Amino acid sequence: MDAAFALALLRLDGVGRVTAHRLLDHFPEAETLRACPREQVLLRIKGAPRADKIVARLFDEATLDAHLVATREEIATLAERRIAVLTPGHPHWPDGLAALPRSERPVVLYAFGSAEVLATEPVALFGQTPLPTTPFETAQTLARRLIAEGIPLACGARSGFDVVLHKLATAAAHPCVLVARTGLAQIDAPARPSVAAVVKAGGVLVSPFRVRHGPFDHDDTERALVQAALAGPCAFFAPRTETPEARALAWALEQDRPVFGLADEEIGDKPEADTALTLPDRVHRLNRPVDLDWVVAASRGTEA
Repeated sequence: MDAAFALALLRLDGVGRVTAHRLLDHFPEAETLRACPREQVLLRIKGAPRADKIVARLFDEATLDAHLVATREEIATLAERRIAVLTPGHPHWPDGLAALPRSERPVVLYAFGSAEVLATEPVALFGQTPLPTTPFETAQTLARRLIAEGIPLACGARSGFDVVLHKLATAAAHPCVLVARTGLAQIDAPARPSVAAVVKAGGVLVSPFRVRHGPFDHDDTERALVQAALAGPCAFFAPRTETPEARALAWALEQDRPVFGLADEEIGDKPEADTALTLPDRVHRLNRPVDLDWVVAASRGTEA
């Protein structure tokens, strides 16, 4: 798939993520689209708002070519900054993203660092600061175990919980996938040193958003879904209701992904008790050291 064409589509009036996916599924390059009769292109996006106007813009060579020139220049500029623009079909594109619905699946990924780590199906670890003591310590124990086993981690790129994981991976020069809730240039300032260290140690920072996008709180749900989708097993620590982590957990279960977790057993009568998420029965609890063996086995597709 031509990354410049994918980005150009997103610049066209009326073309959102769903319509872009529908077009790219059939027309991976501008030349492929232009070689097809307009009626066939219209059929591919039937039902999209103002589909006829979108098709008219697609076949307006001056308009589309101007966008293609701009996006090719953008990709070249990003490459000079060691940022790659990945699309489906790229050797490092995570196959797991295909499981996301079109409305939540990225059209492109911006990647800074060793993008080949994306193809390894890392284990995703989810948590939000502040975490209770037991889930926080268990998350670190699991991270150390995965590092010792040579299994990459996937985590966020925010301060707090994510930075702790960054430091564990960096200390061991272990590959790690970081998924940002913003564009790559908008990473939370407190997390930037550890993010840079992860990339330097052979990891990769990725984002489904344009480089200077955000931060916007509503984008964190997309970050969580992308993090879960590009991974294999997922582990959730003291998740809360109505959070991006809760949405990612529900999605992972819907997709029959291996899901592990540890609830907040220490919450008692604390004010936040009403938001504590009760883990579904299908979530494998990480209560004992042997439970970590199951995470390793799930990552390798073997039995513990």
